[in-house]
Amino acid sequence: MSKFVQGFKKIIYGYIPFYYAKTFNPHSASLPYYKYVIDYHNAHHLFLFRHEYEDMEVYVEVDQESGLPYVFLPDSQKKLFFSKRMTHEAIKKLYITLLMEQDPRSPHRYFDQIEEFKGKTLLDVGAAEGILSLMAIEQVNHVYLFECAEDWIDALTKTFEPWKEKITIVRKYVSDKNDDNHVTLDTFFKDHPQQNLFLKMDIEGMERLALAGCRQLFATPGNVCFAICTYHRKDDLSVISSFLNTFHCKYTNQTGFFAHRLKSILLRGFN
Repeated sequence: MSKFVQGFKKIIYGYIPFYYAKTFNPHSASLPYYKYVIDYHNAHHLFLFRHEYEDMEVYVEVDQESGLPYVFLPDSQKKLFFSKRMTHEAIKKLYITLLMEQDPRSPHRYFDQIEEFKGKTLLDVGAAEGILSLMAIEQVNHVYLFECAEDWIDALTKTFEPWKEKITIVRKYVSDKNDDNHVTLDTFFKDHPQQNLFLKMDIEGMERLALAGCRQLFATPGNVCFAICTYHRKDDLSVISSFLNTFHCKYTNQTGFFAHRLKSILLRGFN
């Protein structure tokens, strides 16, 4: 980003809204974010600790057998693999974003303590690179990785090779219908154990359809913990919370600054 563009964005997304809010709404919860843009820079995913990651060294290595690039999870020997199509620079940027999202201070974090996954079956809906499942793999009984993007399949297979008996890759979209490309969770779990589940959903605005297809799972009290993204569509919070309220779920609304406004990022709780 050029200095001119960076400076322009600081004015538009930092100085102007900061002084406007400070004058007319001095108690605005957005003030720290506007100030952060002034002090550091603009970002789509705006974490108030983002600058702590900017100089992080990320070493991308390549597996000689598969040719797939990978990085090690922090303080771990676990390898997280990526698509061959990605450049090393793109991998570094994505990996840092993934770590920021799961930082304990992040509203996008799916859990508090990794021990929360102990003995659970993890439904990683929208698995992508699978970082959450890799973090939890030693705690869970099993992981179902729901992912359709062809670029991620080989990477996921390689990432979880050491734990292949604990993972199942499901190459279908989780939705409210069943056909060759889609599956509902209610249908999928007719033939699988339905107790002690942890449901993570991050599927680019399709969460509402996926939830419509798992009413039976939620109808049994006490068997589903969940972390469901709510920032993809403008009405995600109202639609998804309405679904959860129907089943008397207990949950918290994790909010953060995204796309230049403060909004709901994730609903976390249990049924």
